[in-house]
Amino acid sequence: RIYLPVSELQQFDVKAHEILKRQYSERFTALMRFQAERAHRLYDEALTMLPEADRRTQKPGLMMASIYRTLLREIEHEDFKVLHQRIKLTPLRKLWLAWKMQALGRM
Repeated sequence: RIYLPVSELQQFDVKAHEILKRQYSERFTALMRFQAERAHRLYDEALTMLPEADRRTQKPGLMMASIYRTLLREIEHEDFKVLHQRIKLTPLRKLWLAWKMQALGRM
């Protein structure tokens, strides 16, 4: 399954069969960069919209946001090589990120 909008695949001229065959291209990387930039923008917007008074009750969600945003940065660092390998964070790193958000309130 491919969980990307068809319109965006078309916009970047990425064919579904290329993804299913795990073929990388500059077009695929551009599409992934577009997706990552949008995700970062949405993380920033969500954090900006969260009232300070609600930060405490939203700590579990903020912990998960910290973990997933860090994972996104790792995927970017690996140049979006996600078709042939699974990029993941170690349990210890996830624990550190969750603790940092809980204790310090920082991502």
